[in-house]
Amino acid sequence: MKKSFLVLSAIILLGCNGLKSIKSAFINVSPYEHYVESLKKAELMNASMTRAWVSAGQEVFDDSVIVNVPFSESGFFPASTPEARSYRFKARDGQVLTVDGAVKTQRDAKAFLDLFVRDDEGWERIAYADSTFTITHEFSGDEECVLRLQPELLANVYYAINISLTPVLINPVYGASNKSIGSFYGASRDNGKRSHEGVDIFAPKGTPIIAPTDGHITRVGLNKLGGKVVWMKDTRRGHSYYFAHLDSQMVKPGMRVHQGHVLGLVGNTGNARRTPPHLHFGIYQSGSKDPLYYIKQVEAAMATLPIDTGFQQMPYKTRLRKVQLMAGPASKLPAKASLEKDTYVKIIGQSHDWYRISLPDETEGYVLRRQVVPLEGGTHLKLDNAGVLLSAIRSDAIPVAVLQADTAVEILARFDDYNFVKTAEGKAGWLYN
Repeated sequence: MKKSFLVLSAIILLGCNGLKSIKSAFINVSPYEHYVESLKKAELMNASMTRAWVSAGQEVFDDSVIVNVPFSESGFFPASTPEARSYRFKARDGQVLTVDGAVKTQRDAKAFLDLFVRDDEGWERIAYADSTFTITHEFSGDEECVLRLQPELLANVYYAINISLTPVLINPVYGASNKSIGSFYGASRDNGKRSHEGVDIFAPKGTPIIAPTDGHITRVGLNKLGGKVVWMKDTRRGHSYYFAHLDSQMVKPGMRVHQGHVLGLVGNTGNARRTPPHLHFGIYQSGSKDPLYYIKQVEAAMATLPIDTGFQQMPYKTRLRKVQLMAGPASKLPAKASLEKDTYVKIIGQSHDWYRISLPDETEGYVLRRQVVPLEGGTHLKLDNAGVLLSAIRSDAIPVAVLQADTAVEILARFDDYNFVKTAEGKAGWLYN
């Protein structure tokens, strides 16, 4: 084991500089995959610590925490334990994901940031961080996402991460907000004979209608339903944008337009003559698409948490009779477990008023910061029977000490059938109850 550890240390130290330009040197090979290959070439995949590292990277797909975007978190990875963090969230067709990250390490170590989406066969990596530790990805469909953050082996790593979602386009009605959208995609029209292939954005008559992105005008015309209409082509995405019920048109076919260019003015022409003035906005690409999330503004991004190099993974315990372990840092998210008072928890990250914690069985979740206290001030007693003090609540855990009957201990916390105790000599560990 000691020999494997030394060899592993050597390959990691030697490999750091080689990871700096992975993206340019290995097309479509992520830094994470390249690092795994370096471990294989060094014949280290069977080392116990490597196996634990690989396992941690895979387990995130089975037990990811759930976050509401925008989201910020900071935390710490200890070199002694191979770990990974993950964040599960939903992205919608027409949104752009931006992940801004930062890491600090004691040496030139690497941390890997990878974005996955669920498909029929499991989880597919679709993006990874660039040299600035940033991911930007535009979604062309609704997706369930997992973002994984994992440092290389044997590295103490402090991190801060910020996740946000923004619309691909700007609202095509100048000055409009989310509240201006009053009729949605798929709504019934003409007593169910057809459905609404767009959204209606209400604004005073004469309000400028602007290009939501760069493109060119393909058609300017008049029809029974839409009245005065404009069609615009987004060549980057292959979309056609349809603007209807205009009071006046201010572009001509063939014109190139840039985002913000005035296309016309809001009106109520066509079949909207008896409705308040509004723009009907549609998106087409081999059929109609729901435009809502292409233009809907998401709540403002949370303040990015700074890297706290004073933060360490610390043992805490719950201070209330019942504490709900939440799937994410919000009281409206599902609860994963109900924790009794004095349950042992390890703080591994922080997101504003919430601590990200890990239980002794490695279950992760969030609790409010006020619901836990440092691990101190327990119950003193003498053991009735001899026992083995363990480093963890596992059958293969390393023994810390053999305690004889009548040994004085302080019970600091609990989990399942184990007590976390400290002896008078300062030895601490788990004792089967």
